[in-house]
Amino acid sequence: MKSTRHLLTAGCLTLLLFLLFVPAAADEADPDVIVFYQEGCNDCRQMDEVLDDLLAVYPELVVVHIEETELGAVDLMWALSAKYGIFPSKFPVIFVGNTALTGVGRDKEMLLESAVRSCVFHGCDSPMSRLEGKPIPWLTILMILGIALFIGVVLFA
Repeated sequence: MKSTRHLLTAGCLTLLLFLLFVPAAADEADPDVIVFYQEGCNDCRQMDEVLDDLLAVYPELVVVHIEETELGAVDLMWALSAKYGIFPSKFPVIFVGNTALTGVGRDKEMLLESAVRSCVFHGCDSPMSRLEGKPIPWLTILMILGIALFIGVVLFA
């Protein structure tokens, strides 16, 4: 009977911590620009130079770089590509505001600069907002469960 009560208490603590921490973690993870790249990609480096120049002018811009081999990167890239109506045929694949682009070239650089300026001056939604349900980072879930387990051990040991 006593162990059931302890288990229920630990479960309630876990749920409480989950509800407190997950929304905050999800909100801070919304970038203005998402760049999918390949390691060693020359085109990716060229577009990074353009982004670096834009970041020097607009330091408030939040840019996230995701390497294609990272866990879940390909799924996320394809999900965003479907929402933007593009086919990611080559790297880099960049999402900003209402704009998505792939590859490199002067036209792509100008499109990126224009999209970033529009985002900075007129505001824009994060590309992540186009996805129905935002994924909760596994590290956040593991951290919450670890804290709950620690509290349970301290309280009931």
